[in-house]
Amino acid sequence: MSAPGKPLGTPHHTTAWRSTMATAEAVLHAAESAPDAESAIAAATDAVTQFRAALDQAPVECAPLDWATTQTRLGVALRLLGALLDESSLLHDALRCGQAALSVAPRAMAPQVWGLAQAAIGSIYVVLGERDDDLAALTEAATRYAEALDGFPRADFPREWARMMRNRGAALSLLGEVGNDPDAIADAIGCYHAALETYSPTGTPADWALTQSNLGQTLRLLAERTDEPARATDLLQQAVAACDTALAAIVRDAAPEEWAMTMTNLANAMAARGRRAGDPDDLRRAIDAYRAAITALAGPRWLRQRAITRHNLALAEQALAAWEGAAE
Repeated sequence: MSAPGKPLGTPHHTTAWRSTMATAEAVLHAAESAPDAESAIAAATDAVTQFRAALDQAPVECAPLDWATTQTRLGVALRLLGALLDESSLLHDALRCGQAALSVAPRAMAPQVWGLAQAAIGSIYVVLGERDDDLAALTEAATRYAEALDGFPRADFPREWARMMRNRGAALSLLGEVGNDPDAIADAIGCYHAALETYSPTGTPADWALTQSNLGQTLRLLAERTDEPARATDLLQQAVAACDTALAAIVRDAAPEEWAMTMTNLANAMAARGRRAGDPDDLRRAIDAYRAAITALAGPRWLRQRAITRHNLALAEQALAAWEGAAE
């Protein structure tokens, strides 16, 4: 709270709010990179507390945009905590924070604050949609990211625009996978290609690599839903190439989780191509990639992903064993 005799909205208020926000952001980052579930939950809980303290330092009637920004970041922290605890009430609290931010930061007055709030809401709907295979939530996520684009015109905010486009692609890709909808998957591919027009391997290597990796995964999803054999094969070739391109831009020691996720996407594409073509070399490379990814995917955030990767590894091993058995 502001000190006695200091009117709200003065530099004193701004300094206190910024200090608390910086602490909250640091704790949130610690939660996102925590080595185990217990540490992640403790840090996320602390981040929620810190962001709520920051709300007191930026009363809505005196500092509406600071208040809206804080609500958005509180929503992000609640989303993380809700995902860690698998607690739907926290996820819905996070949605209410995003809606509160939008209520005092309309697009016409504060387009960037509005855009970030829309994106945060989109990310919460992604968690809800993935958690429950909820097509309505995933559709809403894609819609929110599309709305967020309006807060960041491409000419003025190219990197932010590209990030929102990539996030929309991720929501559409998940929507297409859960709903078995090739059109949504094709739209996701379009989003990734649009983002890659802004990103580059030299100027934005991390963003470039992540987008290429996501593109590879989504091309594979489309291939698996394509009836035309030649087109499916071409899509899988593109998927493998996109993942290889991503890996070339990732330094494993600097970004182990990104490297592991890209290896997983590469393994999925190689396994799909190997099964389609009956190519044991593709299957062997996929198996090696799955094993490398499992080793690198550490920490509580990747528990579900590790289980999925182990399942896919077993399928690839079964396919290779069947091929080798038939070849004897």
